[in-house]
Amino acid sequence: MIEPSVVLNTEAIKNEFDRQISDGFHSSATLAVFIDGNPVVDITRGALHAQPLFRVFSVGKPLAAAILWRYKDRGHFDWDTPIAEYWPEFGTRGKSSITIEQVLAHSAGLSDHSNIPPADYNDWGRIISHIEDMTPQTEPGSAVSYHAHTFGWIVGEFASRVSGLSFDEVFKREVTLPLGLKSTAYTLEPVEFGRVVPLEISNEWDDKEIANNMDLILRAQVSMPAGSMITTASDVAKFYAAISGKGVMNGVRWLHEEVISEVTSVKAEGLDGTSGAYSRVGLGVRLPSDPPNQYASSNNSDTVGHGGLGTCTSWASLTNNISVAYVTNRFQPETKNNYRLHEMSKTIRTSINTAYSNVKI
Repeated sequence: MIEPSVVLNTEAIKNEFDRQISDGFHSSATLAVFIDGNPVVDITRGALHAQPLFRVFSVGKPLAAAILWRYKDRGHFDWDTPIAEYWPEFGTRGKSSITIEQVLAHSAGLSDHSNIPPADYNDWGRIISHIEDMTPQTEPGSAVSYHAHTFGWIVGEFASRVSGLSFDEVFKREVTLPLGLKSTAYTLEPVEFGRVVPLEISNEWDDKEIANNMDLILRAQVSMPAGSMITTASDVAKFYAAISGKGVMNGVRWLHEEVISEVTSVKAEGLDGTSGAYSRVGLGVRLPSDPPNQYASSNNSDTVGHGGLGTCTSWASLTNNISVAYVTNRFQPETKNNYRLHEMSKTIRTSINTAYSNVKI
């Protein structure tokens, strides 16, 4: 039997999208929703450029991790392979047993990046030397502690060691080109800077210099796989469509279903040593905590995704072939940010559930 097409009533989604702007949560935002691998919603408001780009911060982590998913799929290593097998210099100061899984699941014990001066962020070689000099703060594999910065540098360098390419080159080869993500990168050429939507800071946000600092990172072309991604909601939702589609995009297999299952299963959970919140982590992706959560999921195993610093969220349903990316331009503190992301996700889920319930077979 051929599955019926679902006609989604987007009015409620558009109304919630516009309400959040009119209520002052942010001045610009972008939203994309895919069903069965096809775009059904693509909205952008408040951007001055005709082809705007948004900064998504940690939403870029799963896309960086996807390089390793692809190499695992092709049999280059197992999840329990020590990082030091491909990167010998990493295996010093108690790090020789740290595995790929532990890094991707934020349990490698290397979350503290205070030994890395921000002045070195634009020198990949110096960053890697700092990583090699690190000693785990906790026993690897014993606890979840969000690796806010170090995740990206370790994943990026390991990807380079496995592939023989630079991080940017292997990211293009394994992720953006096969999935058709045409507006996604960790750095931009100067001619593209004008496309980037300016960041804003709410009155309640503590770090008043964050927007300026992010602009410096953008203009210095600093590649931070854990947090410097510039993209569109459509590209991010398309990436998650490959996950919700069990590894298939546009009829072409990108990952085998077995690897998708491994990546989206809980590998570590507990009180996060960095944030203090309860975390449930797969291999580069996060699973929902108790509701209400930013994915508006009432089932803690039906969704995977990732948020981005005080601004955005992205997720895929594992039970329905649905993927979402919602990106805003204003930093909001946790309570306000979680509220707006949850409300948007809830509206999308309600609209989709209504559409499915109205389908006649």
